[in-house]
Amino acid sequence: MSHLHDLIHCKNCQNEYHGHYCPNCGQKATTKRLVFNDIFSELLNAFTYFNRGLLYTLKMMSTRPGHSVREYVQGKRVNHFHPVNYLLLIGGVATWIYIHYWDDLFNMGIMFQNIKTKEQKAMMPFVKKALHFAFENYTYQLMFSIILYGFFSIKILGKERYNWVEGIVLHLFVLSHSELIKLLLFPFLFFLKNSIIGFYVQSMISSIISMVYMIWAYKQFFEEKSTWSAIGKTLLSIFAAAIVIAVISGFGGFFFSLVGDKTSLINAVTDGK
Repeated sequence: MSHLHDLIHCKNCQNEYHGHYCPNCGQKATTKRLVFNDIFSELLNAFTYFNRGLLYTLKMMSTRPGHSVREYVQGKRVNHFHPVNYLLLIGGVATWIYIHYWDDLFNMGIMFQNIKTKEQKAMMPFVKKALHFAFENYTYQLMFSIILYGFFSIKILGKERYNWVEGIVLHLFVLSHSELIKLLLFPFLFFLKNSIIGFYVQSMISSIISMVYMIWAYKQFFEEKSTWSAIGKTLLSIFAAAIVIAVISGFGGFFFSLVGDKTSLINAVTDGK
């Protein structure tokens, strides 16, 4: 009888077995709560097996995002693509696309050709430079957002069931996948080429997509029974993170202006006098 009690119940495929790994799916026999070291401990190995779990993760994040990430956090991990690799892959693709195609789609000179004042015209090179800086560091921006969203979502929805690292893992998957969805819509922007209206439409649609997807994922992950409760708490989490991002971005913009090329600004305002 004691031999039967030693059977291990696989968290991934529900198989019962003896040993350190499930013979059916390869899942580890024991898993523990996620801590910071766990996010990066298998990163190098995950690069070696790049294709492992990618299609499965794409499918799960498209059909049941919150449930699949909750299962990952609880130990059902063998089939999933590593969350940090998921971010780096999608963030890298997004960065490349934005850098290579943004100027073609949104030429700042054409979009703001009706600007009259010298001061406004003088600011355009700085706006363009700031946008390029943002696009070139897009993955880092995602990582920073993930840390903030992870913190506020756990505080507002977690109810002490999850720790901050588990919230970060949730958003490594969720924000990365929402970026992928927005990339799939990117070709439609060619119909709005060099349009200031198109610029705002693109921003609004991207924000709505991210918000709806996060509400869906949050409701599943945190097992919120009320849709309205999930909507309210998700919006509160987004708003709290957005305030922090706005404050830090403001300081960053101020620093950016201090190290910018002031000579070109002065010349533009004074017509070179």
